[in-house]
Amino acid sequence: MPILSVALNHQHIADIPFTSSANVFKLLAMSEHTRVRSACQGKGTCGLCLVRIDQGRTGELTQYEHRRLSAGQIAQGIRLACQIRLFDHASVTLINPLAIDALDNLTVHSPLAANARYAAAVDLGSTQLRISLWDSVHRRRIAGYCGFNPQAYYGTDILNRLNAAATDKAAGTAMSELIQDTVESVLTEWADTNQLSITEILLVGNTAMLVLLANKHVEQLLQPAYWTQAIDCSLDFSTLGQTQIPISVVQPVAGFVGSDLLVGLLAVGLAQSEGSALFVDFGTNTEMALWHRNKLWITSVPGGPAFEGCGISCGVAAEQGAISHVNYDAATGEFRGELIGTVNDTSEIKGLCGSGLCDVMACLLASGQLKKNGRFVQADSELEIELVNLNYRVTVKKQDIDIFQRAKAATGAGISKLIGIAGATSADLTRLCIAGSFGRFLNIQQAQAIGLLPDCAPERVELCGNTALMGCEQLLSSSNRDEQLNELKRCVEIVNLSQVDGYEDVFVDNLYLQPMLLA
Repeated sequence: MPILSVALNHQHIADIPFTSSANVFKLLAMSEHTRVRSACQGKGTCGLCLVRIDQGRTGELTQYEHRRLSAGQIAQGIRLACQIRLFDHASVTLINPLAIDALDNLTVHSPLAANARYAAAVDLGSTQLRISLWDSVHRRRIAGYCGFNPQAYYGTDILNRLNAAATDKAAGTAMSELIQDTVESVLTEWADTNQLSITEILLVGNTAMLVLLANKHVEQLLQPAYWTQAIDCSLDFSTLGQTQIPISVVQPVAGFVGSDLLVGLLAVGLAQSEGSALFVDFGTNTEMALWHRNKLWITSVPGGPAFEGCGISCGVAAEQGAISHVNYDAATGEFRGELIGTVNDTSEIKGLCGSGLCDVMACLLASGQLKKNGRFVQADSELEIELVNLNYRVTVKKQDIDIFQRAKAATGAGISKLIGIAGATSADLTRLCIAGSFGRFLNIQQAQAIGLLPDCAPERVELCGNTALMGCEQLLSSSNRDEQLNELKRCVEIVNLSQVDGYEDVFVDNLYLQPMLLA
């Protein structure tokens, strides 16, 4: 029987037997350790399921591969797994694995005191899953976990997962269990290793992730009528698996405004700001809130996976080996990059995360190689940039810039309309709070140069990191969490941008790579 040999980071990880004429994507999907990322579930349109053919006979490149792969990738033998059929023994190396292992697993400290009370905060994001072991008495994070959301196997895009759950009951159940199993595994390890007990689990997330966890009301989120309505995301199980730890969910505000935004606002104290304050949580679903005259004006826009580095030919998530910053030296004409973490050689550099792509566009504008409309000056379909300090070349395709432009335009138009509807101006802003892993690495000046953020004095900009997890932890130490949440909800005014006149026109204006135009 033919065998597909699979390697990752120069190490052999699996042998997968198959019958003749087998699809590589489906073979790799047979084990969680060999799965590759995908936003289209094997249709060839997302360009994420990258593998390198090390040995074996395969068919010719398909039209999808010619569209999605750069000339450099093709020269290296890189293919899309979903487009490859095998007929005999073959060897591949995973270029873009699903990698549901922890991105960051902090050491558990010794218990602080005899009266410590341990609880778990969980931030369920579309791309990443974060868990915190929290001492509710001493208000201190004892340990933290960050890993990829294992549901990504069903698609990096939220709609793919919702459609899968809506059309296939087994898929819906599997996605719920994937999250439960991951959380249970992390908490069990913490509890057993350190001989401590965890009293409760509190979970927040965007509404789509919460309905997938609860495994109910998925169809409602696919209907625009429910986007501004409250959706019940309470769990039908009161404890988590074998641990028997009580688990509960902070309910979302509406279909397109999750509880991750709500607790994030608590974490940064947006409603306690002097003057007006804007909060933006970049992600697959970019949520934003404006505090103005004792009201919280809230909306969200479809950022798509671009800010997470997904769906971009050169893109990866903000993880070890990702290029998070790029700078251009006008005097020398050189581009330089900065990595997240360290690598031993250039083969371990994975590509650009969202903030890195943002920097690249700003740098290409500054160097005169990119027009404000997003077209390359030389009318090429792709451009190769050498990062001299990393000895690494990255290829940016026109389609990558298109995807990011649309996400940027949606964000810019959302901010513009939110400020206008609230009766505020950009001059009123005393704080600009940027949340999320994308915002953590953002270069403010370069983001403002391409119009991703409004023009605001640097001292007023706050890179807040993961506010959802911080807000969830804050609630774990609160004796009146329901009162806190309800007080905040009473200030909320939800804005459905699809019903706002002129949103499309402002969206088009914000497609240009230039400082943000506010209506």
